[in-house]
Amino acid sequence: MRIEEWPQEAVADLARDFRVICIDNRDSGRSGRCGPNVDSAAVRTLESGAPYGEEPLPYTLFDMRDDVLRVLNELQIGRFAVAGFSMGGMIAQLVAAQASSRVTGMVQICSSAGEVAAPVPEVTWQRFLKNARPFESRDALIRWLAEDLTWCSAPSPLADAVDAAEAMVDGGYTPGGYARQLLALSQSGDRSAYLTQITCPALVIGAAQDRCIEPDSSRLAQRLIPDAELVICGNTGHALEPQVMAHLSSWLRKTLIQRH
Repeated sequence: MRIEEWPQEAVADLARDFRVICIDNRDSGRSGRCGPNVDSAAVRTLESGAPYGEEPLPYTLFDMRDDVLRVLNELQIGRFAVAGFSMGGMIAQLVAAQASSRVTGMVQICSSAGEVAAPVPEVTWQRFLKNARPFESRDALIRWLAEDLTWCSAPSPLADAVDAAEAMVDGGYTPGGYARQLLALSQSGDRSAYLTQITCPALVIGAAQDRCIEPDSSRLAQRLIPDAELVICGNTGHALEPQVMAHLSSWLRKTLIQRH
């Protein structure tokens, strides 16, 4: 996910009380690329489970966890809270488990419970695969991304899907980068035991109409993470919509400010 995909007004609101550090995942935004813009080996592995060429996978969610910790170490951040949406929530779980003495709070949004097989419905998986394949033109890519963003967000409203899709492409989105991120999401193994190692306060936010990651996975995550709180937002899809961001900001303020 790219920094710009987080609602900027909500980020600015958080920045009134916190130092907010946003990170582009590898293979997206301003972060480095880990392979070609069209990655046929990654698509072949996603479609068939065949090995990724003659080399290991480009990276896993554990590598993306280490990316986050590397940034925080470079900035000399000692203690921090971590929040992530979708795949970012999976990364946030691993950060909270790995750096438990440093993490003051963890929030996952529309994410999973670390299952070995990502809890993605088949119809959604097929859409994910289309995102990973090459497109005949920039316009074709933008048209598809706009449609896909609208579909994934529903029933949450999306103000201008075409503008959002153009921003994604202008910001460096490539099918190859998406394919490698999807490999990391789907082939990092069973991580459910890591959730039981999270010792900081935690909030799990799910969406009742999430088409991308089944909301029951949020319920399972809440049961695995000791003393975690759970919010399932009604009439909400796979999106960082206002009610989701309101739960995030109010919980962070309650947990990190009012308790101290």
